[in-house]
Amino acid sequence: MITVIAALAGLILGVRAEQRADREEKRAAREEKRAAELSRKAFAEHVAFYRTPSAVVVMNGNPHPAKMRLFLPGRRLWWNLHSLAPCKQIRIPTDSLRASLRAKLLSAQVTDEELSSLWLEFQDPYGRSWARTGGGGLAPSTWEPASPGVHMVDLYESWNKAPEDSPICGAP
Repeated sequence: MITVIAALAGLILGVRAEQRADREEKRAAREEKRAAELSRKAFAEHVAFYRTPSAVVVMNGNPHPAKMRLFLPGRRLWWNLHSLAPCKQIRIPTDSLRASLRAKLLSAQVTDEELSSLWLEFQDPYGRSWARTGGGGLAPSTWEPASPGVHMVDLYESWNKAPEDSPICGAP
């Protein structure tokens, strides 16, 4: 009888130990997945942009350059910013955005309302693409190459050639 009770107690303890080990394994897998997600997003979290009434400011707070472009999803219009250097920012006057678009596509007009839906698309050093919306949201993106039906404006203006130090990296 004592042997049966001891065997039953051992069985119960063994099952509980397996359940604990299973829970611990699942927790470790969740933590590993979370750490991988944070690591994957680390580069993207240090890229920002915002819009003021008169300008769009794009910042790269990473130690690596970032290939970037501004995108109006509703109109399928891109402004190619090329590669923004580490710890740099560019301030783009909205009038310059409109002028560069008119210079390339004579009939294209962009309103302030449309500019409020502007996105920043960029690529990390691993080739992953990201999009940051005007509200600051971050999401994975699909970097579509420019094709004949897509309007891409290359911005070689002076503000794109002479970036300033970014406050993300501690600049004033």
